[in-house]
Amino acid sequence: MKTIATIIILILVNNLFTIAQNTDWEVHIGVNGRYDQANDLIEYYDKGYYIEAGYDISTVWHGWGIKTSINGDVLWDKSLVHQQFEVSSRVAVLDNDGNRYVGGRIGSWPFVTKFNNCGEPIWCKVISPDQYENGWTSDILINENDEVIVLVYFDSEEEIETNFMVGFDTGGELLWINGYASTIDHPWILEPVAYDLMEHNHEYYISGFCYWPFPSDTTHYFLRPLFIGIDSLFNEKWILPFFALDSVFGDAYYSIPFNDSIIMGVGLRRVGNFANSLIMYFNRDGQDLEFFQIANDELGSDIISNQIREIERINDQLFIAVGAYEPVTNNIYNCDFLLDTVVNLLNFQFRPNVIGIPSLIKSTDSNFVVASTIKEANNDKNVFLYKIDENLQPVPFDTNTYTYDSLCPGGIQSGTIDLSDCLVWTGAEEIPSPEEYYSFIATIPITAYPNPAETEITLAFENTSHHTTMQLECYNIYGQQVHSEKIWKGQQETRIDLHGWAKGLYFAVVRSEGKVAGTGRFVRR
Repeated sequence: MKTIATIIILILVNNLFTIAQNTDWEVHIGVNGRYDQANDLIEYYDKGYYIEAGYDISTVWHGWGIKTSINGDVLWDKSLVHQQFEVSSRVAVLDNDGNRYVGGRIGSWPFVTKFNNCGEPIWCKVISPDQYENGWTSDILINENDEVIVLVYFDSEEEIETNFMVGFDTGGELLWINGYASTIDHPWILEPVAYDLMEHNHEYYISGFCYWPFPSDTTHYFLRPLFIGIDSLFNEKWILPFFALDSVFGDAYYSIPFNDSIIMGVGLRRVGNFANSLIMYFNRDGQDLEFFQIANDELGSDIISNQIREIERINDQLFIAVGAYEPVTNNIYNCDFLLDTVVNLLNFQFRPNVIGIPSLIKSTDSNFVVASTIKEANNDKNVFLYKIDENLQPVPFDTNTYTYDSLCPGGIQSGTIDLSDCLVWTGAEEIPSPEEYYSFIATIPITAYPNPAETEITLAFENTSHHTTMQLECYNIYGQQVHSEKIWKGQQETRIDLHGWAKGLYFAVVRSEGKVAGTGRFVRR
């Protein structure tokens, strides 16, 4: 840990934690005598930062959300508790309206919860297919259709399917669930585990690991980096145990687009009892292309292992990554890496005593912010936040004035949020697959009432919130159009005056983008 110099600011917020800052833009957040840990990091709409964290009290784990200014000053914090179970909050994401979605684990079940832009809980869901009892939320993203896509992992004795994606709408309605890397479809795979979910060009990519047999000896299984390709309707396209025909054993922690057709994944490669950072390239068709490594001696003669956990792009040629290194003392600490596209190590920065799994983001000021966990001199473990530039150098404080949490009138106060009402069970047998769900919402079912009708008919519609350009047309039995009107997005019904219509059978048709999406019939008597 660098020596605090020049400026030391000690701030006590609600008697919960202390922050220390210096001109090197380092922030320590924690409570004396408590284990505090950072798990995820996002940039807020107001240019502040939000850390999804946790803390341990008497061996009971609690979720912990921390909001800071652009310079790391703590603005508020929220503890997540449950009256019966531990709460571990692992991941967070923000939508365009300033709502926050948090996922992790309550007891032994994955959960996801939504908070409004004042930090108040809106809904909370436990994801629990009936045959599974042990799992967690690995990642969350919000796609362009405002669907909340949750990546979850389950442990089970059968291990037929362990990795799932679950779709919710922003109101918390469970839309669909789908499993990936099933042993039914891939008999050779063992124990696949998903870490990260990434969207690129309307497709999705999962990073993780599995056990896969060695080609020359299928009785022995080895740890392999694993990628899974998923199409825009959440159907599995392929799985890729990376370089399964070679001796690439290890993990894939994270991936980003390299260009429109190539994905870059990062992780580690096992080399005997040690490990090297591994950069992997594969295309959208699931073909592994190339890999590069960072050898331990590039970091120093006393380094026996290193690994990259996350990576962000600086420009077309350069990348910043964060991960860990292990000297011969067998202590594992964090490290920042500066790389080019073929993994030439251009620069690196050791972070002694920083021991957590780091989270990295590129902020809107084109700098890079990292959240991790630091072991202090008194053996306390605290949240550690720092900001660096593209050369891995500390950046100065931002002297501009910002208004934080402007979407919340009156501001946000620190406090505790009880998630004890979160246990809303959902059985997998009742949930449609993505194929079933998206096939249904592509239609616009029409219901007519009263039917038969005399002077007025009401036509009710479903799924219009999923369509834009819609037109209702009514025809008589001779195929002559007798009525036409525009249907608006989200419109649920319309009333039609039948005065002047001949008695008989009529057909209603709704077109979406010019194509028939729904039909119905009614009788005028």
